[in-house]
Amino acid sequence: MTVKFGTVLASSCLLWLGVMEVHPAATAMEVHGVPQMRLSRRRRASELLEEGERRVMRGEVLEAVSLYNEADALNLHGEVGAQSWNLLCWYGSLWGEPEAVLEACERAVELAPDNIEIRDSRGLARALVGDFEGAIADFQVFVEETDHEVRRFQRQNWIEMLQADENPFTPSVLRMLFID
Repeated sequence: MTVKFGTVLASSCLLWLGVMEVHPAATAMEVHGVPQMRLSRRRRASELLEEGERRVMRGEVLEAVSLYNEADALNLHGEVGAQSWNLLCWYGSLWGEPEAVLEACERAVELAPDNIEIRDSRGLARALVGDFEGAIADFQVFVEETDHEVRRFQRQNWIEMLQADENPFTPSVLRMLFID
């Protein structure tokens, strides 16, 4: 059996990137034979997702969306969870890119429709894109279900402002929400 340079180079790159796993005892000839090698899509997707989470928290929202989408495409069984989509939704909205993350908000709610924190995040994104009715509906669910009095009062105030066709999300409010 001959080992082709291009195959070795490609395999080396895949190993280096961490998307291919090879048994430690495998020789170059066995790796070329393909049965002993397997691509680790799940591991690569997890790495992309972790990088996406880091980026969105730093304000690199569009890059994060791209990484999340790539991770989601690699996951054959929909393993990007509701909390991960919610993190993208929340921080993407706070960093001023609600349009870019609204789909992530929807995905999070689809996966966990009864999670009031996820509904709260989608409410923020909806308000920031001008969907006040949708935001009110999400915040109303939060108000009815939360045990946190301060946050309930805050969301009730947001609902009242949105009903008056006012956007409660000033730059200072958004800054405060980073620590919420």
